[in-house]
Amino acid sequence: NNNNNNNNNYEEEDDAKTNTNDNNEVEKEEGVQTFIPPTSKFNQPIRNFPTSIIEDNSNHRSIYKGPPFYPPKGGQGETMIAHVASVTCYEHVQYVLATLLFHDKKVAKATHNMFAYTFIKEDGTKVSDNDDDGEKGSGSKLAALLDMTKVENVIVIVSRWYGGIHLGSARFKWIATVARDALEEAGYITSSGGSGSAAADASLDSNEEKNGIVKGGGKRKGRKH
Repeated sequence: NNNNNNNNNYEEEDDAKTNTNDNNEVEKEEGVQTFIPPTSKFNQPIRNFPTSIIEDNSNHRSIYKGPPFYPPKGGQGETMIAHVASVTCYEHVQYVLATLLFHDKKVAKATHNMFAYTFIKEDGTKVSDNDDDGEKGSGSKLAALLDMTKVENVIVIVSRWYGGIHLGSARFKWIATVARDALEEAGYITSSGGSGSAAADASLDSNEEKNGIVKGGGKRKGRKH
């Protein structure tokens, strides 16, 4: 199921200031940690994570963080950043999302954190899904990218901080571009266009981590920031 909590009439918001609220809420109940977005204006869903999963070190994933991209003609503060990680089960997916939302304050305050993932279970079954996180249609674009590039056992998350100027349909091109660049930089897509999950794992393991996140060193073109 595509977990899209969207308003059918939703388009890009005119006011980015509502997403600068520092009061992201994290509620802890027995067995569950809940992430509550800083505002309901951008239609982001509340997310619940089982404590047993996010505190289990066997679910630890190295997360590659791509460099920021500033879309042309975007407003002040308009930024996109992609994160990618290897996953082989849904517990890994939840661990990666929880790591970003609970340990990266900037990601927690993003206007949208859209994502897609795909992995192969031990019995050979392929599992894939995506989530718009309020940016209607973005999750399916990321899922199409994973399908087109034939990568497996990976999750890609693109965070967007809305700058106050509508990008129109061009935003989907930038979302996909940022995601593909991160997949290439982390080694999930080889120079020949094929998938390279083994190379990606080796690349992530060889880089320094902070809270499980490995920063990329590349630079992106786009609007000067």
